[in-house]
Amino acid sequence: MKYFFVLITITILTLTSCTKDQKALIPEENSTTLKSDSKDLFKVDSVKVQDSTKVLKHLTLSFDSKVLVFPNITSKALLDSIYSPVNISVQDYSKNNVLDALNKEKEKFFKENTENEEDWKPDFAQIWEQNSDMKLFSKLNNFMTIKYSMDGFTGGAHGYYNEIYKVFDTEKNSTLKLKDVVKNPTDKIWPKILMNNFLNGDLENGQAEMLLVKEIPLNNNFYFDQENLYFLYNQYEITAYAAGTVLIKIPFTEIKPLLTPEFKASLKL
Repeated sequence: MKYFFVLITITILTLTSCTKDQKALIPEENSTTLKSDSKDLFKVDSVKVQDSTKVLKHLTLSFDSKVLVFPNITSKALLDSIYSPVNISVQDYSKNNVLDALNKEKEKFFKENTENEEDWKPDFAQIWEQNSDMKLFSKLNNFMTIKYSMDGFTGGAHGYYNEIYKVFDTEKNSTLKLKDVVKNPTDKIWPKILMNNFLNGDLENGQAEMLLVKEIPLNNNFYFDQENLYFLYNQYEITAYAAGTVLIKIPFTEIKPLLTPEFKASLKL
């Protein structure tokens, strides 16, 4: 009986030792890969630069900009596309590097307007400013939409304001193009669809009366949700400055035959 218990003990120790050895055989890079694959690509951080300087008795320059940082996105091609609208291009899009690039944009704005100060000296106090913001607007399946907004004033009758929407495919590491969404962007049916939805949409005060064009063309400033495709038109694109930005919403139920098969499949339309 004594030998029986000794034999059982040796067997248990042997099995335990084998189990430990087998675990040790799992490559560490496999474990790392699993962790990497589970990262949330939509996780965001941000950097902000806010500064001003007085360059003349009646002129102050102001810079205020916020830029997103994506710690879990590693594709250089995708990051290049994401930062293109804000004029940032670096080899490594770390938080510190993005902040450095943003500070360079500030110095560029100050330098350009300081050099031109002799061309136009205001007789009363003015603030010339450049403001920009970057927001993660929406997430839908593997699509990420970023909203870029910019406004400012550098003399003249009024300032400026515009919005840009970009949709990024985080699986293909690319920017979604209009041709990826609609089968034929030059189809003559599109200006009619856009005009009808503009006139029948939720317009701001008097936007229809400030229309500057007879036909509304498709543009590349678009985004979508599960039910609609949206096109954003900035000041002077199709309406007068006072109309502000114009957003046209088109239900997918109205344009489903005009969409590409791949896009419809991606949204299960």
